Amino acid sequence: PDIAEVAIVAMPDERLGERGCAFVVLRADGSLTFAGMQRFLDGHTVARQYWPERLEVVAALPRTPSGKIQKFVLREEARRLAAGGLGSHLAAAAPPAARR
Repeated sequence: PDIAEVAIVAMPDERLGERGCAFVVLRADGSLTFAGMQRFLDGHTVARQYWPERLEVVAALPRTPSGKIQKFVLREEARRLAAGGLGSHLAAAAPPAARR
């Protein structure tokens, strides 16, 4: 697909406790919808219980000075989104179809 980078973190959920939230950086001129992500995962036989239940297209993943992804920043963003945020503060102008 048109994905340059991805990080998946836990997002709070009232019923299940946690659900997966995928933060995705697209390649130049790339696009991705939630349905497109599902088709890709299904085609690569990833078990459905491992599929993220939210997709956020972002401009870049937050990193430490040494280049590691700051997953704690992404988890906090996922918590904010689960609490009713309309879109990621990390997001570039992501197409609405990318969000679920």
